[in-house]
Amino acid sequence: MSYRTESTPTAFSRCTRLIVIFALAISLAACGDDNGDDNGDDNGDGNDDNGHLDASGMEIETRGPERAVIAKWNPEDGWTDSDGNSIDELPDPIDQEGAGGLEPMRVGGPNASLTLRVFDRNGDEIDMGTISRDDDTRERECTEYSARYYPVDDETDIFAWPNIQHPDSPLGQAAPYQFAETDDEEIVGIFHCDHIHFYPENEGTVDVEFMLWHVDHADDISAPLTVRVEAEE
Repeated sequence: MSYRTESTPTAFSRCTRLIVIFALAISLAACGDDNGDDNGDDNGDGNDDNGHLDASGMEIETRGPERAVIAKWNPEDGWTDSDGNSIDELPDPIDQEGAGGLEPMRVGGPNASLTLRVFDRNGDEIDMGTISRDDDTRERECTEYSARYYPVDDETDIFAWPNIQHPDSPLGQAAPYQFAETDDEEIVGIFHCDHIHFYPENEGTVDVEFMLWHVDHADDISAPLTVRVEAEE
């Protein structure tokens, strides 16, 4: 499996690099001697690929009054609806007070707000929460793991994309890529640690992968699911 990553500018002297490499080699050797097992799994939570955490499944739930689980995924069955029926497109995700049910995303309409839950190989939900939030930018510090999505082709104009750093972040170049800019030049949050937002922009569809994000890379990725934005009413 290939893992998406985000690079962060780093500056090391040659001496520092050698020290880090030497220390890491000693650490890995010690871990192999003391904590390893026949499967190469250090603690039962990671997989065999350099400690990446496997997802046994994911589920997507709306965050409005309905609080409805609209999609589930696991590597064996792929994407299904809440009744277990196979799907290849995200069901209507707009969950608003007084709507009388879930509605599709539409051009010029409200954004979709969705909880993404991810479960480890034991079936336990992985903690993906907010540690702190900046009062001005609404930038979040997440726990070790968080929820994200990416278009399969890394580009789209169907919803606000790409993900960017907030231009006013106090963290500068170290800021997380949690935002997008809409066609109206508004900076909006799309990744919120345990939930995600889609801001509809243009009519059409795009295939999206949902991710278990680990600091600066994806530990696991779902199969693609089509996200649709319908024409303005």
